[in-house]
Amino acid sequence: MLTQISFERFLLFSTLLCTSALLTACGGSAQEEKKRAAVTITVTHAGTPVTDADLQMMMVGKGEGAMGTLNESGQVSLSDVVLGDYAVIVTPPEGTPDNPAPKKDYPNIPQKFRSLKDSPLKAAVKAGRNEFTFELKD
Repeated sequence: MLTQISFERFLLFSTLLCTSALLTACGGSAQEEKKRAAVTITVTHAGTPVTDADLQMMMVGKGEGAMGTLNESGQVSLSDVVLGDYAVIVTPPEGTPDNPAPKKDYPNIPQKFRSLKDSPLKAAVKAGRNEFTFELKD
């Protein structure tokens, strides 16, 4: 009975180890093969930098994305963004559970720029350095 339990544990351990190795090998190589680039985005509203906001880029249907917080110049710099065509949204800051964002209106971020479905903002990320400027108009 003792050898049967040991053999079953060995078999279970071996199966888990092989499955883990296969998943790591398959997932890791695909990510490494994707070409990436640096992106800098500037966002303004009525000519003024949008500073209190988050920016998200989503490659719809592909599962790729990037996000960051706009700085005091209304800019965000993102590195290692997978090359491709992205929809871009700008949203009020969410904060964290420990430090929630203040509840207030954000008139400098019109509603249509907050949703992937409605946002007209697009970015085509190509090899090399990419710079985009978006003016949020009502």
